[in-house]
Amino acid sequence: MQEMTVREDIPLAADAVWAVIGDFSGIRKWATLVEAESTEVTPEGKVRTLTMPGGRTVSELMTDGGPHHYTYTLDRPDMDAYFSTVSVEPGAGDACAIVLRVKFQPKDPSQLEAATEAMGKFCRGNLKAMKRALGLA
Repeated sequence: MQEMTVREDIPLAADAVWAVIGDFSGIRKWATLVEAESTEVTPEGKVRTLTMPGGRTVSELMTDGGPHHYTYTLDRPDMDAYFSTVSVEPGAGDACAIVLRVKFQPKDPSQLEAATEAMGKFCRGNLKAMKRALGLA
């Protein structure tokens, strides 16, 4: 499985950052492209359904969560496996780091380079949106 990680130091306390970006059921606090969201608890776990521009919906299943992280997966037709983790690592004083990690396996191995590029763009775009919601961009 391939992995893409984007990390950025943030001049805010971890708890303050997590209050904005860490709510699995409140992604609209920072993801402004999401038009609507709902969350339900299913036998498989917590599932959030996001309505994106154009009416497209995406359902994401939380697979792990903790004080400053959560991981989710979703079915993607182009991937054999896909997991995305949002986390905040406390730093010294009122500082922390936002870490976004995506693990993925394209169905078509010849698409690995393109998928890696797309995942990097996805992570950098999310980090930019998170910083904007925190008043840092």
